[in-house]
Amino acid sequence: MATDQGAERSGSSAKALANGVTVLQTLVESDEPLSASEIARRVGLHQSSVSRILATLAEAGYARKTGYRSFAPDFGVLSLGAAAITKFRLAHQPRKAMEAAAQTARGMAVSLSVLWRGEVIYFLRTHDGEPPVLFNATGWPLHLSAPGLRLLLDLPEDEALEMLRKSREKYGWERPEPPAPQSEEEALRRGRELLLHDCLILDGWLMPGHMSSAITVDAPNEPPVALSITGLTKLADPDTIRLWLHSFRRSVEQSLVD
Repeated sequence: MATDQGAERSGSSAKALANGVTVLQTLVESDEPLSASEIARRVGLHQSSVSRILATLAEAGYARKTGYRSFAPDFGVLSLGAAAITKFRLAHQPRKAMEAAAQTARGMAVSLSVLWRGEVIYFLRTHDGEPPVLFNATGWPLHLSAPGLRLLLDLPEDEALEMLRKSREKYGWERPEPPAPQSEEEALRRGRELLLHDCLILDGWLMPGHMSSAITVDAPNEPPVALSITGLTKLADPDTIRLWLHSFRRSVEQSLVD
């Protein structure tokens, strides 16, 4: 009986923690402050439960009231994220390799990306002569992301399609230019057609004269990782881009095992 009660309490605590994380994530991802009732509607929890969670988050410094009933993330989220980034080797260990890559691909941006729960998270986004951006997770539609689409091509088709559907629900389905795909199925089909020598190049999907490209990276003990090069099409032809991607990948992979 005592064991059953302990398991029940443990399960209840785990559920409460999961609900708290869900509420905080909803606040962080929203473009505007949210009320408890709006959060409850979005996540499927009772409003009273959400109100209690918000009170706890506010007391801990992770949420703050911005009006009579609205809440937004507080500075505790930034502090937690700043402390956490030091624990991710993708934000630091390949830095010299990425800076060297940016010096070679002058005028272009070179990035490492991780596909995590259907979102593309960028590490060490680097331009020649500029300090690298260690981390960026502002979100981007998967069908317009060269690293995101390249990593999807290695997944089972049903899993890749589901991620694309969820991306559509969250970001919509823009077609900035005609080459961009019209559907989830077309995105995977076009991606496979454009995949050559392990490299994916999307030319003119975002705007005329703009190119984005990606190749997978072998990074032990990490989620799926891709290296990407983006910039003006006129700066390098496709064969040069593929050559750079393979060369930069070797350097990054070596930096991760040193």
